[in-house]
Amino acid sequence: MSISDRQNILVINIAGLGQTTLSLPALHSLRTHFPQSRLSVVTSAVSADLLKLSGYIDETLEVGRFKGAELLNPAVIYRSAKSWKEIRQNTYDLLIEFSESNETSLIAESVNAHRRLKNTGKGMEFILRRIMGNLTRRPPPLTHLAHEYLKRIEPLGVRPVDSEPRLQTDHTVDEQFEKLLRKFGWEFGELLIGIHPGAGSPRFKWPLERFASIASRMINNFKARVLIFAGPDEPGLAGKLAALLPAKQTIEIRSPKLSEFASAAARLSVLIANHSGPAHVTAALGTPVVVVTTSTKASARDLLGAHHEHIRGSHISLISEEAVYEAACRMIKRSRAEYLRGR
Repeated sequence: MSISDRQNILVINIAGLGQTTLSLPALHSLRTHFPQSRLSVVTSAVSADLLKLSGYIDETLEVGRFKGAELLNPAVIYRSAKSWKEIRQNTYDLLIEFSESNETSLIAESVNAHRRLKNTGKGMEFILRRIMGNLTRRPPPLTHLAHEYLKRIEPLGVRPVDSEPRLQTDHTVDEQFEKLLRKFGWEFGELLIGIHPGAGSPRFKWPLERFASIASRMINNFKARVLIFAGPDEPGLAGKLAALLPAKQTIEIRSPKLSEFASAAARLSVLIANHSGPAHVTAALGTPVVVVTTSTKASARDLLGAHHEHIRGSHISLISEEAVYEAACRMIKRSRAEYLRGR
């Protein structure tokens, strides 16, 4: 399949923050391969700001997911209706499906597109790998989701620009964050540790007391300053953690905009978090991340890169505090060494 440079391209990827972050290498490659084309992405409300911050696309079309609070959120419902109307009125030269969901199927069927690069999901290649794995008694090779997205656009002649997600911050928001630090009397160059104790499900949340214990050790051993992040669906979580730590050493960042979170996360020496969307965003910014996860083996949705560690356990409560703390210390040592080399 080949198309000319000037095209109206629609990508459907209605997903959460983590999965959307993993689509960035493919979107970057599309933008580089078709620099003159108009690139629009149908996305979830929670991920729209991430795509705007990436700078790879021309337009986001927000559509609510059939889950949780999005079903009843008037603002999400309004934006969804507006996006559906625009999609139906336009004609696209190419439709690309990234995500697999009921929402994706409904929208894809209503798009007027000359060509369609359909998400084949677990197609013949996947089935053949499974058969060979059963015959040889070896598990099929793992393909990371970010690389799977890149494979899906290979028929267009698109070659990878990045193999890992990469994200930049907004300079104006960076300056606002620096002002916030100065307001609290924090100096540039001090050791900043981030804690994100939230997750999409309670079964993925490491005990809050263990996050607090690690943060306390960082404060006592390294005189670290601690930023505590919590999203809009986690009311009171940041306050509960902050109450367990010295007040002058912590700042709560509650329900930040994506650009605000990115500017703060980019200045951390390490983020300690459950496996979540914010962890993926932080990794894409180049900040070291220690992730607590119940995925006992390497997963297609792991964070990518050499500056991150996954501390795994079959149950969230079985993951030891010491293992997470030691990993965080390794990340700090590495990031501080890089900071000193760059001075």
